[in-house]
Amino acid sequence: MIPLVVLDLDGTLIGAQGVVQSCVWDAAERVREAGIKLVVCTGRPAFGVAQRVAQRLGPTSPHVFQSGAHIAYPDGETLKASALREATARHIIEQARKLGSVLELYTPSNLFVERKTDMSEAHAKMIGVNAIVRDLEDVVANEPVVRAQWIVPIDEIAAVTGISGDGVQVSSATSPALKDTAFVSVTREGVSKASAIRHVAEVLRVPLADVMAVGDSLGDLSMLEIVGHPVVMANSAPELLARFADVAGDVESCGVVEALDEALTLDPA
Repeated sequence: MIPLVVLDLDGTLIGAQGVVQSCVWDAAERVREAGIKLVVCTGRPAFGVAQRVAQRLGPTSPHVFQSGAHIAYPDGETLKASALREATARHIIEQARKLGSVLELYTPSNLFVERKTDMSEAHAKMIGVNAIVRDLEDVVANEPVVRAQWIVPIDEIAAVTGISGDGVQVSSATSPALKDTAFVSVTREGVSKASAIRHVAEVLRVPLADVMAVGDSLGDLSMLEIVGHPVVMANSAPELLARFADVAGDVESCGVVEALDEALTLDPA
């Protein structure tokens, strides 16, 4: 078996119902008891649903949150946090105000919005947190903002991606629980799921060649590219299905169980 499996949440562990199915929990317990470490790698923050899933999957392991900008243990201890530059965050806020688009700012412990909308509230409910309404410029001036996130209709991804500024890393994702909605994450340049997984693998002393990563969206591409055993879900973006040969089942049918069972049979490099 291989020593480490990295798991995306939305579209991989979590489907349209917004929860991890019991069949997945059973498989996760089986591989963990065999000695495989399980690590979450998600765009979600290290609180709410993501924190609870990470606690159950790997209570003593570091997990990746905020699209790589925050690496933390389930008990809240931060291993590494990478904040956006203040000028960058202010530029994004300015653009969001011009467009009238929903923009979220995340610190390691809170989610902030300038106003609540149906779209922002649906997202907050999905991830199990309460968004705090506050002047976002005040947040930037007083808090370490690790990630900004646009919440837009899927056909507006390109529009917000192009105005997020220089010196940033931009990735997009979707969730089966909020169809037709896109989440465009903005982190500091060089900060991604891949950079975070490199760090976690070093901390756990596991060669990347012996890591399995499972994902479904283009936001997972960077981590899939660097590991020895990339696996994509049957419900993945077409670009991922065309690129990676190892395909697990659909998220709604406990497809990730196939990947977890495969991890038990693989030999380390």
